[in-house]
Amino acid sequence: MADVVQPDTNSLQIPDDNLSVPSSPATSRNDCSITPLTPSPSPRVEVRPRMACPFSVVVAIDFGTTSSGYAFSFTQDAEAIHMMKRWEGGDPGVANQKSPTCLLLSPDLRFHSFGFAARDFYHDLDPEEARHWLYFDKFKMKIHSTSDLTMETELEAVNGRRVRAIEVFAHALHFFREHALKEVKDQSSSVLEGDEIRWVITVPAVWRQPAKQFMREAAYLAGLVSPDCPEQLLIALEPEAASIYCRKLRLHQVIDLSLQPITNGLDLDGSRPFDSSFRQAREQLRRSRHSRTFLVESGTGELWSELQTGDRYIVADCGGGTVDLTVHQIEQPQGTLKELYKASGGPYGAVGVDLAFETMLCQIFGDDFIQSFKAKRPAAWVDLTIAFEARKRTAAPGRANALNISLPFSFIDYYKRHRGQSVEAALRRSNMNIVKWSSQGMLRLTQEAMNELFQPTIVNIVKHIEELMVKPEVRGVRFLFLVGGFAESPMLQKAVQRSLGRTCRIIIPHDVGLTILKGAVLFGLDPTVVRV
Repeated sequence: MADVVQPDTNSLQIPDDNLSVPSSPATSRNDCSITPLTPSPSPRVEVRPRMACPFSVVVAIDFGTTSSGYAFSFTQDAEAIHMMKRWEGGDPGVANQKSPTCLLLSPDLRFHSFGFAARDFYHDLDPEEARHWLYFDKFKMKIHSTSDLTMETELEAVNGRRVRAIEVFAHALHFFREHALKEVKDQSSSVLEGDEIRWVITVPAVWRQPAKQFMREAAYLAGLVSPDCPEQLLIALEPEAASIYCRKLRLHQVIDLSLQPITNGLDLDGSRPFDSSFRQAREQLRRSRHSRTFLVESGTGELWSELQTGDRYIVADCGGGTVDLTVHQIEQPQGTLKELYKASGGPYGAVGVDLAFETMLCQIFGDDFIQSFKAKRPAAWVDLTIAFEARKRTAAPGRANALNISLPFSFIDYYKRHRGQSVEAALRRSNMNIVKWSSQGMLRLTQEAMNELFQPTIVNIVKHIEELMVKPEVRGVRFLFLVGGFAESPMLQKAVQRSLGRTCRIIIPHDVGLTILKGAVLFGLDPTVVRV
């Protein structure tokens, strides 16, 4: 039975500096079901004086299931959005716009590191020593799946030890607070007080109210704001944030997946096929990442000018853990967005592909072995999931060659000692012909294997979009915006294009993984832009 541990909350106390705000006794409250967090609707004024905003800077945190990041903007220069600085770490061949959502606590339950630093330190620990450290990965999903969420709800680390979830989330938010404030301080010409900063945290739209309030309580505990000043913290719904940013898009900043018949690899008009334009967009995105500051339109972008008053569009936020679908309608002359249909969706994010891979491993090597390996060699298991994640991103429809996934030596060795036979023998015995063995110590996943891993999750996403589009209040949708980290996947893009490309225009922003983060900053600058 996993042991329950009580973290040392003293490690969350905020040092006294010019940017600090008082920490909160939030842990004394055990009720998450407090007031709604969406700002009350108010008419948008066409021209507002700058002094109307009591904040000098807006800092947004996109707390994702698989990756997280922050961005900020000064209210005096609201057209410039500054992305977080690059941190050390990362995977070869993978362009990382954000940091992996993983957190490491020391054996005595003190915060050690977050992101790449946590992952790499944990990976390099001696296997016996690693069993005493608490590593948390993709822990955001626990908040969505827990029906009776309270301040006492616990998270289980990879090694089986349990910690209160509110503490883990507060550690992560406090980490972002420290990094963000340092960057803001470096770029500010004046000393900022804590109450001059508005914070925005993004959450999935399908989250229930207790989960949204849980994030607010974690922010109080982390010292982002004081519970005495709740207006200083906004909880933004992820697809709404994405929708706000999409208003600013120009035509050269998007990929249009509108379906046209394809002949011999070319469209009928002889233009480039989808895959070619996608590669060009990725190359443009790669070059743009050298700059960490993005300029946005002061008004609305060219794409938005194609929409008229009353036009409807869907934002499909395809993230790591959840997929959110929301429907908005354009309102004029205010330029505001009216929510037509409450968010729907579910836990159909990219993590579903990871779980399918784990199920495949259990079918090959046995569920008891995989569970034992995860418990006895937790760092090696994390290493294996990282290897799969890197290859998962390169999966594309029509790929001819297999994807190679390196098995850690400890996996191969542990299996031989545990089962008395080789990994290769296990593969042969499993009769799983879609997975091969390489003498270089790799699993070779054929295109058929990758399809099998992706299809259940992708089918759920497409099905939910199709079901939404036939509802009376949603009919007549002109645009479908695909956003979120999973929207980068060519596998998902092609499936959506095939199913829905003739129904509406499918638009993907170039910096699709940062769309929600940028929109959250814009939401913090003007919370009245979305009307519910």
